[in-house]
Amino acid sequence: MKDGIFIGDRYEVLSKVGSGGMADVYKGKDHKLNRFVAIKILKKEYREDELFVRKFQSEAQAAAGLMHPNIVNVYDVGEESGLYYMVMELVEGITLKDYITKKGVLSSKEVISIAIQVANGIEAAHLHNIVHRDIKPQNIIISKEGKVKVTDFGIAKATSSNTISTNALGSVHYTSPEQARGGFSDFKSDIYSLGITMYEMATGHLPFDGDTAVSIAIKHLQEEITPPSEYVEDIPFSLEQIILKCTQKSADRRYQDVASLKEDLKHSLVDPDGDFVVIGPMRTMDETVMFNPDDVRKAKRETSYDEDDFSEEDYDDYDDFEDDDDYDKKGRKKNGDVNPKMAKMMKVLTIVAVVIIVFIVVFIIGKATGLLKFGPSINLEDDADKNEKVKVPDLRGMTEEEAKKVLKDKKYDMTLVVDSEEESTTYEKGQIIKQTPGSNKEVKKKP
Repeated sequence: MKDGIFIGDRYEVLSKVGSGGMADVYKGKDHKLNRFVAIKILKKEYREDELFVRKFQSEAQAAAGLMHPNIVNVYDVGEESGLYYMVMELVEGITLKDYITKKGVLSSKEVISIAIQVANGIEAAHLHNIVHRDIKPQNIIISKEGKVKVTDFGIAKATSSNTISTNALGSVHYTSPEQARGGFSDFKSDIYSLGITMYEMATGHLPFDGDTAVSIAIKHLQEEITPPSEYVEDIPFSLEQIILKCTQKSADRRYQDVASLKEDLKHSLVDPDGDFVVIGPMRTMDETVMFNPDDVRKAKRETSYDEDDFSEEDYDDYDDFEDDDDYDKKGRKKNGDVNPKMAKMMKVLTIVAVVIIVFIVVFIIGKATGLLKFGPSINLEDDADKNEKVKVPDLRGMTEEEAKKVLKDKKYDMTLVVDSEEESTTYEKGQIIKQTPGSNKEVKKKP
């Protein structure tokens, strides 16, 4: 695309400012309204795919109806001489991904402030029944004034066309388990992706990584998330609990709407170490979903594209972020589908169990060695190094019965012991709130 040409007898292309997986981005000028804009033009390989073009136009037109301070607004969508374009608000700034790369780990105040603004934009879209489906730091821009804006609303659905083949590695790090399965995605899918984004802001790490998009998707489905405090010891307790609630594998255990998430984020600003985040009960263990070959094929077809950088310029750190909305006073949704057997158990149990997992490890020593003698001074973790290891499962949020079912798995050589009981507002009655050793600690595999 040459500089100086006009599109639609209205938009002048001034200079190229970025390029992404599906489109090139140009700085332009709207001569009708006398303002600078960003013009996104589809690349040739996508312009030739009729199915993709139809989805692109349909979703982009729906997104064009969104107007919010925390959304990169879409002004116009059109086609001219085979060129499919989208005219958007021009935001001079830096992507959140680049900001994280530059700073490493963000302060808890920054994490919460950015998350609230992103949530504001997502909530506005949800009120119009638009699910973003591709929330990630690459699609979040921080302006020079410190305003946080979400971009590419409505575009992710178009990019899911089976006829499109591209590298989805950039997006799959943030995709929800239901999206990884190729299943139905809704508002809670965006909440999960925002939770992963908060995790990266707070720790500087992605919770799930791998060499291929499919391997990462499988981890979203099957592996437990490492608590943020494993990376950042002084992370506020409430912020960690908010992140863990957002990233629950079961959508029923996440925040049921963005308003509830915002309420807890604002509460965390004034009570960082408060124990007020409520994570709903787990469903029965029989409902485990296996990742079968059909799921793998769907994951391969489910593609997204990295957000185009609007500027290559470096910017100073933005420490102050705006929040235009008032504090939402309505109560959070705490009701979800609860298994009847679990509900009955919760009525019987009046105090939350604090569980200590006692590991009894039996070492088989050859008759010729006889080097180890059993006694109270045995170092279980050192001896476990001599054997194949497995990670301790995260039992928090389970009932005692559910935890015992998990531990019956042949790879866990451990015994469940209830050490004490105490009250808590974090979990429902009858759920485990603490464990020793902690989750993801490595121990010897059962022989």
